[in-house]
Amino acid sequence: MYIEEFSFLQKPMKYIKTGQCIWCEKKEPEVSFENKPHVLPRSLGGNEIGFDICDDCNAYFGKATSGKPALDFVFKEIFNAYRFFSQNLNPESYKKFHSAFFNYYHKKHLIKIKNNFNASIITRQFKRSLFYVFLQKYHYITQNGNHHMFDCIRNFVRYDIGNPKVFYVFNNIILAPANKEHPEVPMNTKLIEDMMFSGLYPFWCIGHLFYLEIFPMAFNVNGLSYLYKQTKEILLPVVGNEGIFEFKDIMQIDFLMQRFNSQKTNP
Repeated sequence: MYIEEFSFLQKPMKYIKTGQCIWCEKKEPEVSFENKPHVLPRSLGGNEIGFDICDDCNAYFGKATSGKPALDFVFKEIFNAYRFFSQNLNPESYKKFHSAFFNYYHKKHLIKIKNNFNASIITRQFKRSLFYVFLQKYHYITQNGNHHMFDCIRNFVRYDIGNPKVFYVFNNIILAPANKEHPEVPMNTKLIEDMMFSGLYPFWCIGHLFYLEIFPMAFNVNGLSYLYKQTKEILLPVVGNEGIFEFKDIMQIDFLMQRFNSQKTNP
């Protein structure tokens, strides 16, 4: 009797609500749900634990496949680069910068992708990682991530099919998150209602804002007018080069925060 009770207590915890994986759409017993699925990568400080992400899909997002770096890893590397260069750096700070993807040349104040990585692959993997985090956060809040309206997102993230649009907001003022150690992606009723209307979700993370094309049909009808309206609300006219542009290359992003550096520091 005691052994049976002890065995029962040792059963692994299952991270499920609907019981169907939001990515591959499989259920038990075909798949298991025993590994913690972090909404944001744990390596970036994410501490929200999601659910209905099977162990097979969870493992897929955490490992490199077919010469492509893992989505978790790409997301962490890109946003850690943002974090590093947004600090108050001194002439010795650059020596602490380490990245799997990028080399930093301090004298030239230049960052480049390492020769063993392809910029187009990094760009696509980063885009996929944004949608990957989006659907997990949406399901975390609504428990409705299994809905077939997200099939295009599933195909892009899990099976690398399609290429939904991503727009990046460039401002000369960046609002830092309140919780720098444990960042979160906002998700609330107003954002969801706007997404249903415009087809776009405003993905704000660690001070950077992207708009993700979630519903192509809604975007084709209302998306551009919605973005135009957003320019009036979110762009802060300081220099005159602020704008919203379609994100197509990882090097379009201002990694070095040069917008804030009128003078370059010599080593």
